[in-house]
Amino acid sequence: MVRKAKTLLVPYYVFSLYFLAKPFAILLIPSMRAAFQTSHDYGIAHQFLDVLVMGNGLWFLMAFFVGECLMYGLTSLTDNGRVLAAIGMASVILSTFVSSQTGWPTLPFQIVAGVKAAGYMCVGYVLKEWLKAIPRGRAGVSSACAAIVFLTLAVPAVAGIVPDGPALLTASVAAAFLGTFTVIWLCIAVGSCRMLAYIGRYSLVYYALNALTLNIMKIGLFRVIGIDVASAPWFSQLLAGLAATALALVILTIANLFVQRWMWWAIGKNAHNPVGGCGRFLGD
Repeated sequence: MVRKAKTLLVPYYVFSLYFLAKPFAILLIPSMRAAFQTSHDYGIAHQFLDVLVMGNGLWFLMAFFVGECLMYGLTSLTDNGRVLAAIGMASVILSTFVSSQTGWPTLPFQIVAGVKAAGYMCVGYVLKEWLKAIPRGRAGVSSACAAIVFLTLAVPAVAGIVPDGPALLTASVAAAFLGTFTVIWLCIAVGSCRMLAYIGRYSLVYYALNALTLNIMKIGLFRVIGIDVASAPWFSQLLAGLAATALALVILTIANLFVQRWMWWAIGKNAHNPVGGCGRFLGD
């Protein structure tokens, strides 16, 4: 658990500092609220509670930590595949149901999402040997078929065609598992890919800093320089958006090099480890 805290909790709190900086920036410069383009409550007390306790910064890191803790406890109690599969399915169903309810109190530290993550981990733990033995060609066909069924279930659920209740819960859980297997089988079919491996290895830094970088680009291009795209033709708006994205990627690449060289501890790396815990966890 110490290793998991190092590779998941440390990056969560380090990179979530940006979310804590927002209320101070808005407090000092109220006009910046418009730059964030959101109705979110950026009160200092609310934001600190939201990020530090509720886990709503880089939420998936907190959820994975909770899931890993639960998974460690479950596998310490039993290695029975049927029991773990049943617990995993029940965890996914229960967490999906709870997260769909409005008006229920929100649990801290992304516990509901962590229970769901542990559920998927249980199912993956049971099926890992079977998945590793699937040939690449069969995996590609399976991925395509699963994707079609996934869309058949997910689109009506998202569009509100499926009524609330057991039908929506069943469709949501089935779509979630089908989407998961679609990606797993696709990864098996693709095999080793240096470009995808690079993206996965460094995705944490890019994901963690993308909101900060894009906001800097928006402020720089549309406020400091004064580019007005609100009334421009759609093609000009598209070009401005692509330019802001390209510049943000340049800054993110430089920031990633800085983090890898000087802030390796913030992403779960050791000084002598070129890959690091979080990069290995997310990308390999």
